[in-house]
Amino acid sequence: MAQGTHEKPNRPVAVKNVATRLVKTEPTKTCKLFRKFMELARRELWTKEDPGHSVDWKDDRVWGKIQKEGRFYQADEMLVSCGTVTVDQADSTRPMVLVVYNKNIGIYQLPKGRKNFDEGNLEAALRETSEETGVAVQPLRLRFGSRSTPPRLAPVETTTRVTKYGLEDKLTGITEALCSEAVGGNPDPATGAWRHIYWYAAKPLGDTKRDESRMTEEEDRNKFSTFWFPETEAIARLKLQDEQYMVRLVFATIRKMTASDWASSHEQEGWQKK
Repeated sequence: MAQGTHEKPNRPVAVKNVATRLVKTEPTKTCKLFRKFMELARRELWTKEDPGHSVDWKDDRVWGKIQKEGRFYQADEMLVSCGTVTVDQADSTRPMVLVVYNKNIGIYQLPKGRKNFDEGNLEAALRETSEETGVAVQPLRLRFGSRSTPPRLAPVETTTRVTKYGLEDKLTGITEALCSEAVGGNPDPATGAWRHIYWYAAKPLGDTKRDESRMTEEEDRNKFSTFWFPETEAIARLKLQDEQYMVRLVFATIRKMTASDWASSHEQEGWQKK
């Protein structure tokens, strides 16, 4: 679920015939479904077959607009961060959100941090949450729409190999390495790097109490305090609007879940544990 910010990003505008202006249409059922959530904004979406938003891909002006509005970044100009909205007892009447207080800058935050080499975004989000809060977490399966594609083939088993990397330059935050990370892709205020945050819904994996043995960095143990808050208090305390938005979005999705959805979610967790 993921996004780093709820502000509307620039995107190539679909055109009708050869015009480059946006043509307004009636909101789809999907738009209406999401717009009913209070204080949650959503981009206007349409289907690929919508005649009011057809694109003439043979028109050079379309490609010119895409080229003009494109943004290109090298790997050392990018910063990928992953975090969670971790909810305890999401299917109960009193769900609670996991939040940290950053003593260094004096604000409440959702747990997040940079991904490691050869680490998936979800893995990074779960690891960073555990390291910053001292609470082990696992994915929270919720029902919502995604533009990821369903797998078509059975996964192929591969042999895991350990890859050695160089040391991080603490001044720049860059590590030179032979790797298969993305080679390019909201600036990070500390470094100027392009920052993209991937957010995931999660839940505790066992005890909800802080266990500092899970916090591998002494800096994190000293910097962060761990709290569980109700939805409204978490939103009130969080400093960043994008993090407030993510909490609202997760809880709006939780409230749509049916008893059948929860049963299916728990069943899938059981399959993975076998």
